[in-house]
Amino acid sequence: MIRAIALDIDGTITHDNRQLDLRAVEPIRKAEELGIPVCLATGNVLCFAETTATLLGSSGPMIVEDGGIVFVQETRREYQLGSVEEVDRGIEVLKEAFGNIEHTKSSEGRSSERTLERTVSAEDIRKVFEENKLNLEVVDSKYALHIKEAGVNKGKGLEKVSSLLDCSVSEIAAMGDSNNDVAMLDKAGISFAPANAGRKAKEACSHVTEGSHGAGVKEAIEKILEDRGFEPD
Repeated sequence: MIRAIALDIDGTITHDNRQLDLRAVEPIRKAEELGIPVCLATGNVLCFAETTATLLGSSGPMIVEDGGIVFVQETRREYQLGSVEEVDRGIEVLKEAFGNIEHTKSSEGRSSERTLERTVSAEDIRKVFEENKLNLEVVDSKYALHIKEAGVNKGKGLEKVSSLLDCSVSEIAAMGDSNNDVAMLDKAGISFAPANAGRKAKEACSHVTEGSHGAGVKEAIEKILEDRGFEPD
């Protein structure tokens, strides 16, 4: 039985231009009203996720910085799952290799990862990390390149969320559209990708919705509620 829902933000509950798709709002609030907490899972920073959760009315623990931090809204406790020390050393190596490394606006304010503009390919960065034996990963979220410690991802964040909610990951549904969602989609008991999702996200999911963005979120949550035995409005 699904007891919580983890939702990516950019490209899932938003359009590609990052404007909120209002079709996602009502089903999220419906799930919350029925006692199923919605947990936002984003590559963005904590303040962004908190603001989004407040506007949406979602109450579940939040996975931020691509799994590097899990934040509990009720207690305001922050769990650090990743560190930037090795990441910053890796950034210096990348500067030596490419020269044109450009941080995103939020990069320096992150505490578990750094984010770079997409001026270099993720594959080229991986090669540099391998050549220098750095225990780092790079993930292209379509909006930025996320540089983090190996093993830090939304899937690890989902495991932490499950322990905080006192349930198993198999009792959490997840939905996302991009490469940085794959680890979370693999872990979840049931997983969804909206129609606009990338190939890797779709391949990781048990369901691909007919609708894109917020329409896909609505479709996914309605299925979850129906499977739980709740009657549609």
